[in-house]
Amino acid sequence: MTIHAMTSQAVGEIIAARTGTPPADLQLERKRFGGAEATETAVVTARYLDGRNRPAMLRVVVKHLEGRPAREAAVYRNLVAEHAAEMAPELLHVRMLGPDSALMFLEAVRRINAWPWRDPAAADGMLAQLGRFHAAVGESDIALPEWNFEKEIASMAHGAEWMLDEHRKNPELAELTRDLRKVGRIAEAMPRLRRQLLAEKPFGCRPIHGDVHPGNALVRRRRGRHEPVLIDWGRARLGSPLEDLSNWLQSLHFWEAEAQRLHDTYFSRYLSAFGMPRRLTADIRAAYWIAGASNALAGALLHHLVIVADPQQRKADRTTSFQAARHWLRVIRRANAWTM
Repeated sequence: MTIHAMTSQAVGEIIAARTGTPPADLQLERKRFGGAEATETAVVTARYLDGRNRPAMLRVVVKHLEGRPAREAAVYRNLVAEHAAEMAPELLHVRMLGPDSALMFLEAVRRINAWPWRDPAAADGMLAQLGRFHAAVGESDIALPEWNFEKEIASMAHGAEWMLDEHRKNPELAELTRDLRKVGRIAEAMPRLRRQLLAEKPFGCRPIHGDVHPGNALVRRRRGRHEPVLIDWGRARLGSPLEDLSNWLQSLHFWEAEAQRLHDTYFSRYLSAFGMPRRLTADIRAAYWIAGASNALAGALLHHLVIVADPQQRKADRTTSFQAARHWLRVIRRANAWTM
């Protein structure tokens, strides 16, 4: 059976489960959109006749997942549906195509606007949701698919060091290489630093989203109020909640200047939602910057260094990535200062 046929069959089953009646004259329209890890992600619009022969419509997001990204299906079943249903699209159906291959069908969330994060209340709402989620999963015995993240971060860190060394040959990129030694020092120390991070109380080691940034977040209106939503749970894993928090605050800081001024206010809001006093101690700050360096070396820095070095990329994209690389190098400098 083709992917299209399986999609049509699954959408028909979703409609029947929701309405109690199989759809008649089912027609599907597919619109692909970007996705970093899925083989294909598309919004599928289903038009059909309901049980009273009236025209009806349903939109779903369909993700074709191969290899490691296929673990997102298990993440949804074991983690999201039970502990993060209020802050994630609803899982409608999963069809396994093999041990590491799946079609996943999700609620198509209608966002209130393309970029809600200029509003501090929206960014604050996401932090409150994150804090409550991290607190809720702390005591839970949740089975997540295996992923050797420590091995991956070592590989990505090595790649970032290599790219920075290569950039020394290019006068236009030489500015990025000033922190090469600090990157090397933090990369070498990262296994030890991560052991310390995952033992930091009261955060400890618990399920996290693993890829919290404005591109993976939106705001929807439901039940008369605005709700933050996190998408793309494929990188969920065991880690420190501070990795999610740091990734959100640092990526938001890059895109919104106001986020820099509100950084500590946002941080305190998260702590409150997590169930802690709104006090940023030296130990919490140190752990936060180590989490930030971990995020940088886990792929964020390398991603932007690769774009900067690629002449096939648009000039605007290369400029943005240059600034983003500078930002992540600043995070590494801060981590280095806290670990000296």
